[in-house]
Amino acid sequence: MGTPLIRLGEPARSVLAQLRRKPMTVEEIAKALRLTSNAVRNQLRKLEELRLIERVGSRAGASKPSILYAITLEGQVQFSTLYLPVLTEFLEVAEGQCAGKQLVSFMTDTGRSLAKRYPKPSGSIAARANAAAHLVHGFGGLMEVDTGGEELTLRSPSCPLAALTARNRAACHVLEGFLSDYLGTPVETCCEAEGDPHCCFAILPERSRKAMRRRVG
Repeated sequence: MGTPLIRLGEPARSVLAQLRRKPMTVEEIAKALRLTSNAVRNQLRKLEELRLIERVGSRAGASKPSILYAITLEGQVQFSTLYLPVLTEFLEVAEGQCAGKQLVSFMTDTGRSLAKRYPKPSGSIAARANAAAHLVHGFGGLMEVDTGGEELTLRSPSCPLAALTARNRAACHVLEGFLSDYLGTPVETCCEAEGDPHCCFAILPERSRKAMRRRVG
C-alpha cells in the first residue's frame, strides 16, 4: 500500500509532531504538550493504528519501564510539502524530453502500477465502477458514476491530481491507467480542460472491449 496523506486533527497532529524530534514516552509527551497522560495515550493509540508511529523500546521509569514511541516513515510523510513541487517539476522535465505518445504511455503505466496496490473489486461492471468512484473519493476527488449515456462514465467536478493536471495534461492518464487496471476493463479519458475543468473517464462498452482484445490477440 502507498503512503496516503491523512488529515489529522488536534491533538493527534501535535503528538505526532513531538515525535519528529526524538522517541518519547507518554509522560514526556504529556509534559511537553501540557496534556494528561490518558489524553496522550488515546492519541498514540490512534496514531499507532494508522501506522504513523511505532514502539521502539522502553526507558527506565520511577516504578516501571515506560514505552518509547517513535514516528514512522509514513508519519514523517504527513509533514512534507516538497513531494508535490518535485513531482510537478519532474513531469515538466519529462514532458520536455519525451515524445507525446511516450509520455502518455509512461503516465498510463504509472497508474496501472499504482492500482496493483489496491484489492480489485468484484461483481458487475456497475458495481466495480461504484467501488472505483468510492476509492477515488478517498483520494480527494468527488467522483460519481454517470449512467445516463450508452456507456458508464466516471465523472468528478474536482481532480485529485489537480495540482499536476493543471500544468501537465498527461497526468490525466495516470488515473486512466489506474482505473483501467482497477476495474479490469479499458477506460478512456474524456476530461474537460477548458473553462471549469472536470474529470471524466468513460468505461468502454462491451463491443469496444472485444475489439481491443482481438487487436491484442
